[in-house]
Amino acid sequence: MKLPIWFRALTILLTWGLACGLLFWVVSLRFPIDGTARFSFAFDGQSPWFNPFQPGERVTSPGRQTEGWVGQRVLGDPVYGSARLPGAYDTLDVSLEVKSLRQPIAELGLLRDEASFSFEMNPLWSEALSSGWRHVKLGEREGYVQEGLADSALLTDDYSRLMVWQADLDTPAWSDTPGEWKTFKLSLRGAHDFHVVPASDGHIRMRFTVQDINRSRTAKNQAAFRLTNGEETVWTESLSVSGVSDKLPSVEVEKNIDISGLKPGVYRLSFLADDDFFIRSVSTNAKRWAIGPRLYVGDTVAYADSQALLLNWSTNSHHLAVETFHKEGLQRVALGGSTVELKRTHTSYPLNRLPDQRVGVASLNLERGSLRMVGDGYFSPDPASLFYPSPRRLTADANPAEEGVVAVLTPLVPPERLADGWWRVRTSWKLPASQEPLRIALGLPGIVTRVGAFDIRHAELMYRRPPLSWSEWWRAVRRELASAWRRL
Repeated sequence: MKLPIWFRALTILLTWGLACGLLFWVVSLRFPIDGTARFSFAFDGQSPWFNPFQPGERVTSPGRQTEGWVGQRVLGDPVYGSARLPGAYDTLDVSLEVKSLRQPIAELGLLRDEASFSFEMNPLWSEALSSGWRHVKLGEREGYVQEGLADSALLTDDYSRLMVWQADLDTPAWSDTPGEWKTFKLSLRGAHDFHVVPASDGHIRMRFTVQDINRSRTAKNQAAFRLTNGEETVWTESLSVSGVSDKLPSVEVEKNIDISGLKPGVYRLSFLADDDFFIRSVSTNAKRWAIGPRLYVGDTVAYADSQALLLNWSTNSHHLAVETFHKEGLQRVALGGSTVELKRTHTSYPLNRLPDQRVGVASLNLERGSLRMVGDGYFSPDPASLFYPSPRRLTADANPAEEGVVAVLTPLVPPERLADGWWRVRTSWKLPASQEPLRIALGLPGIVTRVGAFDIRHAELMYRRPPLSWSEWWRAVRRELASAWRRL
């Protein structure tokens, strides 16, 4: 039976209309007129635009959770997901609805270098800054200021009252009049960083006594000193400990450093060596110098001067991670009035100041050596020389309000409190030219130790580029073709 011509015409029109509509929908996704592609979805693993976080042992399966909400719970750190690109765009804005359980800080990162698996991490959530602080932007500085303080607190140059979180800060132009020469006997094992403010005459003068104890390798006898200012290398020189052909300790070698013509600032003098090298003494006339954030107090085994082991230090750190690699290093460590007992080797123990001792310099007391510490501040054998070369980082353990901090420099987008106890958090990146898909990392430092959780129930991805004009439309087409060519 032959169909009426009107019916065949209608069928053809509907077919072409559907095809054109589908084509228009696809084109609108790739070439939105306003330059914005937005995808909003429940974080249940069903969206084609985002693959949920992995690996499986650090997360729950996306979907309905035991408490009744729908989404995914993150229990480990780090975890990785991926986003599907809808086209060639310039920036990506991410919005998540989250709830944090015993997890005070979170960062979200975009993979920048596949070879090194390096992510550009952005602040995402801070429990400490979610209340009692307000977002402030003054000139080139952006961050948070304590409620009740003037916005100008953000501009403070007192680094004991300032923190940073994924933010850059210019190096201060500091210099000091030369002080008296002081010598400190100590035992520092392996590589260390010394932060020094130069004298007003443009000099940094330091003297080191170094020894190679030749315990764990054949005698290489090479180390080096390097002076940097920010990213600029100012001076470098090797140190040779010669005359050793067996595994016996070398003689002590003295290294005099006198570098002139330095502009005001803060310089890092790095001692580059493996753990077979020990620094036995440090002498300087610098008024401000500090070691850190790593301090490895060695031992005096097979060393004649048993008095060289300095056990009492000063630190402006508020939080330490302490560990030993030898049974001889098991001991009690005290930070002010707070103590920790090291009972196992190769185990990192947290050591935090007491709540009423979180301002100023604290004493650090050891029972013996063979102890490695990493702090959020710096160390010195002389409390008068101790200073902050740079502000402390905001970490999961930090409580800036209790630690005398008045401002935190960070690009953290202010979180939005939702009605049911959840929060909406946001961040954004400029997109690379050739990454498909976009690989995303969620960092939750310390979440396993504190048995925490980070819940995500909803996500929104917004891709942006300039609105389409005729010139921008052709630019977008060329970018799409280039992107497709790279994927071939």
